[in-house]
Amino acid sequence: MNKLISGYLIIGFLLGTMAVHGQAPAYSVEAIRGTEMQLRQLSDSIMKGSTDKVRQVSIAAFNPIFLDLLGKTTTFNYPFDSLPAVSKLTSPDGMMRIFTWILPSREHGTYEFFGIIQRVNSETRQLKVIGLIDFSKDTTGAETNELKPETWYGAAYYEIVPKKINKKMYYFLLGWKGNDRLTTQKVIDVVSFDQWDNVTFGLPVFVNEKNKKQWRMIFEYNAQAVMLLRYEKRKKMIVFDHLSPANASQKGQFRYYGPDFTYDGLQFKKGFWNYKSNLDLRNSGDRK
Repeated sequence: MNKLISGYLIIGFLLGTMAVHGQAPAYSVEAIRGTEMQLRQLSDSIMKGSTDKVRQVSIAAFNPIFLDLLGKTTTFNYPFDSLPAVSKLTSPDGMMRIFTWILPSREHGTYEFFGIIQRVNSETRQLKVIGLIDFSKDTTGAETNELKPETWYGAAYYEIVPKKINKKMYYFLLGWKGNDRLTTQKVIDVVSFDQWDNVTFGLPVFVNEKNKKQWRMIFEYNAQAVMLLRYEKRKKMIVFDHLSPANASQKGQFRYYGPDFTYDGLQFKKGFWNYKSNLDLRNSGDRK
């Protein structure tokens, strides 16, 4: 993305995050719908614009409008069905919504990710809005680090799994992360809030196949492949395709990785997601 536009987006998101700490004014459904239609036009241009410049200008307009709109209390229960390119997840306890969307580059085949969290305080019922800044291209050791909204490992989330650990609620997020024309990623991350509703991503509760703890899990594979990653309610596990290269000499070259028709998973026990290999997923539903 153009560095100037990118800089404005980051500054705007951080200022927006600080500005909406208190109780924001309500907004009529009609007013929300009118702004939603404006956002829909911009969203279409972000996804289908004829040039990268058109897409960049559109997202530079989209982001501050959406951030401001989500600061209105009425929007917490609004479906935003006219924005299909925006992923919208609400936690089962009704305390958080997370919105994620992408900026695809027509020229380079890469993606940038954007996100906003709406958080309702359990005591005051006030709404807080937090902008997320995709810092993944500049993040090293993402699997073993705690991250903040301004250093978010960007992804488009499609499933949320809440779990309590030591009486505190954590929201585990499953997401898709387009990388480039060679590889794609899928991500399991976790978001939590402190007593002031400040946001943290990551927690060392993922025990991998080597019995090592990770803050999040990242799977990378060939961009033309399709990887299963979902929460299996019947098994009470996060299940996923086992990824491997086409041959042993390609180990570590993720553009050659893909599903090998075996399945692994993570089982939650005593506050940890423990790695399980060679699962039987017959009759467990469709791939995702």
